[in-house]
Amino acid sequence: MEVSGQATTYTNALDLADQLRPNVIFFSFFPDALNPLEVVAGLTRRPDIKLLVLKGLYESVPVAQAIEAGARGIVLAEDPTESIVRAIIKVHYYDVGLDRAWSGGLSGYAATRHIPLRCNLEQAKQARLTLRERELIRAIVGDPSAKYMSIAEHLGISEHTVHNHLSNIYQKLNLINRIDLLMYALKHGLTDDEEPPDSTWVELE
Repeated sequence: MEVSGQATTYTNALDLADQLRPNVIFFSFFPDALNPLEVVAGLTRRPDIKLLVLKGLYESVPVAQAIEAGARGIVLAEDPTESIVRAIIKVHYYDVGLDRAWSGGLSGYAATRHIPLRCNLEQAKQARLTLRERELIRAIVGDPSAKYMSIAEHLGISEHTVHNHLSNIYQKLNLINRIDLLMYALKHGLTDDEEPPDSTWVELE
């Protein structure tokens, strides 16, 4: 196993892929003149090239769209070297992509065949929410006009803690404010008292 090339622009990546024809490509999202999702589609046109999205733990990237464009899975830049090597081997020899599945604040790998499965991005976001954060969301949905102090008293926590939890929720769900959170919760069913999902992968109908 060897590194055959490294690109600094998406145009350079497309050229190098044609010249070197690598077995596996690690793809990162960064500002560029080309649309990154179109680049993913272009890089994966050849069936012998497998592409994995390489992202930071707190980096927000359009994972679902990348999967649809042809990416085989996701690898975190913070993962141990052995895990990254294992991802390369699996995606090259078995066409199996790896996706980080969040559950209860802990993380683990969910290995799946690429073709019959798809990644549910919203479910992946929601799996990162703690039980206390879900409880806060339900309190806000239950009384959208409630003051923060009232919500804090209802949950038995300080108003400062409520604001901290909300900041974390906004970051995890890529939301801006309380109105966004209310609409998101109603749309995605976060009003129910349920456990976080076990996996970010779901079977296609």
